[in-house]
Amino acid sequence: MRLIALYLGKTVYCLMKLFGRHGAALPGLIAEKLDANFLNSSLNQLAQGVVVITGTNGKTTSTKMLSAILKTNMRVLTNPTGSNFTRGIASAIVRHSDWLGRLKYDIGVFELDEAYAAKFAEVFNPCMTIVLNVMRDQMDRFGEIDHTSNLIAKVVAKTTNIIVLNHDDSRVRKMHKLSDAKTFWFGVDDGLSDIYRNDDDLHGNAKARCSDKKLDCMLKKIDQDGQLQFILGGQTLDIHLESATTYNAQNAAAVILAASRLGIAADNIAAGLARVKPAFGRGEHIKVGKKSLVLQLVKNPGGFRQALISSRTNDHYATMVAINDDYADGRDVSWLWDVDFGQIKTSKFVITSGARADDMALRLKYDGIKTHVTEEDLEKAVTIFLDSLKGGQSGVVFTTYTAMLKLRKLIAKITEIDKI
Repeated sequence: MRLIALYLGKTVYCLMKLFGRHGAALPGLIAEKLDANFLNSSLNQLAQGVVVITGTNGKTTSTKMLSAILKTNMRVLTNPTGSNFTRGIASAIVRHSDWLGRLKYDIGVFELDEAYAAKFAEVFNPCMTIVLNVMRDQMDRFGEIDHTSNLIAKVVAKTTNIIVLNHDDSRVRKMHKLSDAKTFWFGVDDGLSDIYRNDDDLHGNAKARCSDKKLDCMLKKIDQDGQLQFILGGQTLDIHLESATTYNAQNAAAVILAASRLGIAADNIAAGLARVKPAFGRGEHIKVGKKSLVLQLVKNPGGFRQALISSRTNDHYATMVAINDDYADGRDVSWLWDVDFGQIKTSKFVITSGARADDMALRLKYDGIKTHVTEEDLEKAVTIFLDSLKGGQSGVVFTTYTAMLKLRKLIAKITEIDKI
């Protein structure tokens, strides 16, 4: 049955590629429907097992960073499209298996949505789990934050060898009690704690951070040029990270720690990270002639805050905020009222777009920000946004997930952009 599921999944994948679709989920969904044991039987071929990366923010970029580092020593199977349900992993298996069903890889590195990480652990036990953070996100889907934490805890409990946890997140910190796997801690220097606020800090329910931090990897310093300093054990690592948005810097500490526990030398870790470009739509820099724009995914208050901090020192002439409310975005967009948009006041031109363009313009008005154009249609909005920029000027686009995918397709029609 597994081979039949694989063949049909591969056929669907090939047909989707023929029609210009990237096939991130459907081939895997078909394989899973035909063979309930497809994931387990396939992944058992990986000699070094599977690493799961989960949490609210930073999964896609962290997965890309860790995969890039490990590829210096191993053959790595991953899900680079950001399809982080179990069907996304199944699709990666369909795509990369040969026609005899063999996976010629050493290790799997997969990002998993908080709920689907728990579902994944029901059928396959990861050898390592990395938990980045737990924050309020998609309340219509996950409910309260403690429910999200409990979902992630299920995959931690099933982890066999190593768990890598964020010591600065009180909900994540508690998870070390759930597993017999060895725990390793990452976090940030106390001097950076105002930048890296956990969910309790953001929502006025601050709990004292643990004063007795014994971190295995610490983010010590960060500057806006992408120069970072980490303390790994007793060793100092100075690393230039091209994708050094603030969240990427914090999550790089988790990645460095995980890579070191998987046997990668510090020099190879630094070299691997230096080569990593931002994951698509996550601080992605795109040139359109002499103009440039930064495409930044946002989906919850914590992530939006970090995106605003990351763009703070860049002299962006224009700002676009594109908000959709499809299932993949979260239908409830009330979280926008928990974000301080004051920084956008420095932009000379502001446009809102997407299905909730009017709601976003209203939200900005309450922060004293004038919206120059409100245009629900994303194609028209992109044209207006780019026309607002003169040669050499830059703009930033803050966008929810489905709007980001549409925007990338639109931008790809007029300039070269990385394929996903």
